[in-house]
Amino acid sequence: MALGAWIAIGVVNFGLGTVGIWYLVMYTHPTELMQILFLTLLAITLMGLTLLIAGVLNHRFARPGWLHKDPLRLLREGVSVALFGVLCSWLQKEGFLSATLALIIGGVLTLTETFFLTRGRE
Repeated sequence: MALGAWIAIGVVNFGLGTVGIWYLVMYTHPTELMQILFLTLLAITLMGLTLLIAGVLNHRFARPGWLHKDPLRLLREGVSVALFGVLCSWLQKEGFLSATLALIIGGVLTLTETFFLTRGRE
């Protein structure tokens, strides 16, 4: 898939997720289902925003041909950021989030992405 298609998917995801969160916050009551829906929309929004930013940064700084060698890199990075955001949001809601825990979660996701990037250079 071309980089422009990934960026278009990111714009659509970010737009729909943002509108969904706005509607959810403005017009619904906070039930358990709405909390799950909020976290799902937050994941979609974060993944769309990450697709945009990671697409531009990878196009600028990655080696030539990176999209053909690792076609799912943008999706993997988007899912990692979405997982980090949703996990930290849920832990904050439950009252368990601390700076140390957020750094550990972020470090594990960063090391996972570093592993995939170094394994892809073979």
